[in-house]
Amino acid sequence: MILKIYLVRHPKKDDSKKPGTGDDPTKDGPPEPIQPTESEESKIKKGLNKVFWLRVGLGVLAGTLSAMMGSSLQHTHDKAFLGLGTMIVLFIISYGIAKALRVPLLPSDKRKLITTGYGSYFLMFLFSWILVNTLIHPDVGIQSIR
Repeated sequence: MILKIYLVRHPKKDDSKKPGTGDDPTKDGPPEPIQPTESEESKIKKGLNKVFWLRVGLGVLAGTLSAMMGSSLQHTHDKAFLGLGTMIVLFIISYGIAKALRVPLLPSDKRKLITTGYGSYFLMFLFSWILVNTLIHPDVGIQSIR
């Protein structure tokens, strides 16, 4: 059983107010949350969709660049730092581009600009980094390890 208690302040009678002006002095609840209209909601979805696919594309680009730039390095830890650095820099660039797209988000949803597509960005980065690195170095395989 849920018990709800509503505290209502009873207004004092004032003869100077006209009845029916639309003011309800007994309404002391929290303000209604701002709901976007249907056209604003579709603009938000289209903008976030652009941000998502931008991050997917930049994830592929970051992985490809990391594999190509890292192929000339000798030490494995240098390749890893270069790859992660490239990934972080391109994600920050994607955030700047997403801000430039001016997606009409509500003030409470500003975090969506950062979180939209970051999982896909990371997975596409890893996939393309491994794929391009494998294509660049086909001579390293199971037979050369044995």
